[in-house]
Amino acid sequence: MDFGYHHASFDYVDRPDSPAIESTVERAQWLESEGFDWFSLMDHVWQLPFVGQRDEPFLDCYTALPAVAQATDSLELSALVTCPHYRNPGYLGRTLATLDHVSDGRAVLGIGAGWYEDEYDAMDLEYPDIATRNRQMRETIDICRAMWTEPSPVSYEGEHYEIDDFYCEPEPADQIPVLVGGGGEELTLRATAEYADRWNVPSGDPETIEHKLDVLESHCEDLGTDYDAITKTVGNRTVIRESSEDAHETYEDLMERTEAGPTPRDEGRGAVGSPDEVAHRLERFREAGVETFMLMVPSNDRRTVELFVDEVMDSM
Repeated sequence: MDFGYHHASFDYVDRPDSPAIESTVERAQWLESEGFDWFSLMDHVWQLPFVGQRDEPFLDCYTALPAVAQATDSLELSALVTCPHYRNPGYLGRTLATLDHVSDGRAVLGIGAGWYEDEYDAMDLEYPDIATRNRQMRETIDICRAMWTEPSPVSYEGEHYEIDDFYCEPEPADQIPVLVGGGGEELTLRATAEYADRWNVPSGDPETIEHKLDVLESHCEDLGTDYDAITKTVGNRTVIRESSEDAHETYEDLMERTEAGPTPRDEGRGAVGSPDEVAHRLERFREAGVETFMLMVPSNDRRTVELFVDEVMDSM
């Protein structure tokens, strides 16, 4: 199993006064040195309620990721996931091509259909129904791939978007992988089967993920695409301590820093527990078909990552 880190928060409980970009780059360098393969940021305008506070410092992902790229050598870099409505698709494709060059071929287009209506309202953006948003996501992927593979200038005309004589130079040296994020079984997983090199869902227990992978495989069979060629990834909120009780108490303390607060224990908190408990959860994910597990650590709690590296990664 491979491992990634979804850097959802710029809050550092262990170093509250450090500049956000400095802490982010240092965390990425440390993770790379410990064998992590993936580093992602959120594509939002402000912090989400179940991660932090709306008014806390929050960096734009496609501005911060190049800084991480310049300070690292092997981590794949992505938004998890980008919204197809915050940028013109041609501009998004240009941005990813640049990130790919800055990182020497490590960019991934992580994309979803968009969901956070408060941000749409704040920017006076139309918030279409989910079926329309899904079709717009598909067209965005089509445009980006055309820009990355066809000689410039590139033109494309779809139902929702078009580009006309668009130049994208230099193109990426290789095709940028596309990761589709989300667990919607009728629309998102079907788009994954048709378009994606990778799939991610940022929550869920092993039984839920196993079911969704069965749905994804069914879509692949229906469309005649290769289920095995899609890399399956999952993220969980992760808090680790030497004992389960200490882990849950730490989780509660960390989540009290957020607008939403902690999830009740009986509703499932993710990968919260002792190293053995977390390793067991990851083994169940692997048995279900997951190939990459992404930590989502509240307030970037350093002790969680230390215990994961020292006592969980080696056991996997």
